[in-house]
Amino acid sequence: MRIATSSITGSALNQIMDLTDNLSTLQNQVSTGQRISQPEDDPAAVGQLINLQTEQQQLAQYQRNASTALEISQASTSALTNLKSISDNASEIAITGSGAENATDATGYATQVNQLLEEAVQSANTTLGGSYLFGGTASQTAPFQVQRDANGNITQVTYNGSNATASIPISDGTSVSPYTSGTTNQGLAGFLNNLVSLRDALTANDSSTVAAVSSSLQTTENTIIDSISQQGAVQSGIQVIQTQQQTSATNLDTLVSKNRDADMAQAMTQLSQAQVAYQAALQSTALIMSKSLISYL
Repeated sequence: MRIATSSITGSALNQIMDLTDNLSTLQNQVSTGQRISQPEDDPAAVGQLINLQTEQQQLAQYQRNASTALEISQASTSALTNLKSISDNASEIAITGSGAENATDATGYATQVNQLLEEAVQSANTTLGGSYLFGGTASQTAPFQVQRDANGNITQVTYNGSNATASIPISDGTSVSPYTSGTTNQGLAGFLNNLVSLRDALTANDSSTVAAVSSSLQTTENTIIDSISQQGAVQSGIQVIQTQQQTSATNLDTLVSKNRDADMAQAMTQLSQAQVAYQAALQSTALIMSKSLISYL
C-alpha cells in the first residue's frame, strides 16, 4: 500500500503544532504559576473563578464598610468620653462653687465652666472625614448651633441635626449603625445647655440654682454614659464580623488558588516531557521531509 508523502508530512506537521501549543501552555504555567490564562484552558474552572472573584469583591466591600463603621464608632466614643470628662469636671466645680464665699470666687468658677462649655460644643460638633458624627443623617452641617451674647458667651445651644441615623451593611443581611441616636443627640444638647445654666448660676452666685443644675447634669451624664456603653457593644459586634470576614477571605483565597494556580511540580515534569516529545517530533519530521517520493514507491 502506498502512503502519500503529503499525508505523512501533513500529519507530522499537525503533531508538531499540537506539541507546540502544549509546550507553550506548560511554559506559561511554569513562568506564571497559573494553570489558566485563557477561558478555553478550563471553561468549568473559569466559571468557578468568576463566581469566587465576585464573592471576593463583595467581601472586600463589606470589609471596607466594617472598617468605616468601626472607625466612626471609635471616633464617637472618643468624643463622648471627652464629654463625660467635661461633665465630671463641671459637677466638681458645681459642688465647690455652691459653697463660694463671695461673688469673686463664684465668678472664677463660672469662668472655668464657660471654658468647659466651649470645649464641649467643639466635641459635640466633632467631624470625621468631613462629616459630623452627632448629626444623624444631616452630617454636612454642624448639629449643635449656638447663640452668643454681646460678649461672645454662649447663651443657648440648639440641636439642628436629624433624628434619623444611617446604617452600614457589613455582611449579607447584616447592617450596623455606628452613629448615636437622635435621642442621645438631643440629650447632648441638654447637657450643653446645663453647662450654660451652671455658668450663669455661678456668675449670679445662686447656690440653690447651682444645686438644681448639678442634678440635671447627672441626668445628662447618664445619657452620655449609656451612649458610650452602646458604642462599645456596636464595636464588639463589628469586630466579631471582621473576624468572620477574615476567615471567609482566607477560604476564598484558598479556593481561588486551587482553581487558578498550577501544580508546579507536575507542570515542570510535564514541560520536560513535552520538550522531549517536541524535539523527537522535529527530528522525525525532518527525516520524513528529507526523503524523496521514490522512498514510498
